[in-house]
Amino acid sequence: MTPADLQPASFTAYPPLAQAFAVRHLALLRALPMSVCPSFLAQIIALDMRFPVERETLEWQCASLESMESQRRASLLSPLQAITLPLELERTNWVRSPAAFVEQLTASLWSTGQINAFHAASRALFEAIPERADTTDRLLLIVLGQGADVSRPSLMRKLARQGIRLEGIDAASAKAQMLVEIADRAKRMPASYTHWYVDGGAAWDVAASSGPVVSTSYAQLAPLRSHVLAQMKSILQSGQSGAEKMRTQLSEMSAQASGGSRVTPDPVLQRFYTELFTEGSGTQIFSTSFVQWAGRELARRAQPATLLLRYGPRQRHRGLNEMVEEPDSTTPDPEGSLVDAEMNAFYNWIAMKRITAPGRLTTLAWAEGSSRAVLISPGTKPNTISSRPLTISQALRAKYV
Repeated sequence: MTPADLQPASFTAYPPLAQAFAVRHLALLRALPMSVCPSFLAQIIALDMRFPVERETLEWQCASLESMESQRRASLLSPLQAITLPLELERTNWVRSPAAFVEQLTASLWSTGQINAFHAASRALFEAIPERADTTDRLLLIVLGQGADVSRPSLMRKLARQGIRLEGIDAASAKAQMLVEIADRAKRMPASYTHWYVDGGAAWDVAASSGPVVSTSYAQLAPLRSHVLAQMKSILQSGQSGAEKMRTQLSEMSAQASGGSRVTPDPVLQRFYTELFTEGSGTQIFSTSFVQWAGRELARRAQPATLLLRYGPRQRHRGLNEMVEEPDSTTPDPEGSLVDAEMNAFYNWIAMKRITAPGRLTTLAWAEGSSRAVLISPGTKPNTISSRPLTISQALRAKYV
């Protein structure tokens, strides 16, 4: 079968939203080259388990390609049409299992030297799609340094170069005021999956009155994480534990197989949490990696208006096999965790900045239990210092120019 042969009946095995979407955009799917159509289907087949923003983004991309002048679209698709594929790959059931096809396609492109041409053509196609207008005012709150020495002058230096270093934060009220900020924003913008709190340890209590705030933690997801680690251990013990095999087998784990229902009844969250551990690098072992990866994926996929990330002490570093065998060391490493968190916080800021219109992102990173924080906002001057006494709420609203 080729994309041109697709029919509405081709998608009867898809979940309801995915099936309706594929049929609605059938004309576009039929026009896509074999080298790219399964990539679209891999996104479509998972739509029922995706965040609303992901569904809207795919709808925007398809609608933009459909409305594009036909000659221009044909010109953009021509280099992708020129990609040659092995006959046995084309004969696979790529409609029912598009993700498996895409994985095999990638290997084929590398082995035949077509990967650069494919990347260039794909990039040109998606760059031709206009960006969606976004006017969301986003707030990123980061907490780090629990149990560590946060007195050194260079604390959060990469973030501090982008904003103002605050030396007079009221530590006693900081936690409560951060939670109030999240609750207030959730009440003003009550859309689902828009406000998030991710904790690397045991989470702070988020009041039920906070509205639709999604709160999760490393501790809460322990059953799911243990299941993924058990699978990793089995792969290691099989003697065929190459990185590619590990990645492939973990990516095939469904939210149902991972035990996602034990941590939440929400199927969208079940899949997201499962993918944090099956696709993340180090998330299964280090809580700091879990928080950083969760923040990265939320920025990319859910595009939250409010995001609170709290880094806690991770376990000390050991050999990979030892950590998989005994994943929960009782020996924390607060100082090493702070180093991780400082760098990860900078990456979290970059990830949120990428999805936010200029001048609409406010970021505040606080060293837990201390009077020290860094604020990056439209009103702050980079690489400056303020020692005036402030609460978190005052800091977010103060004028620094």
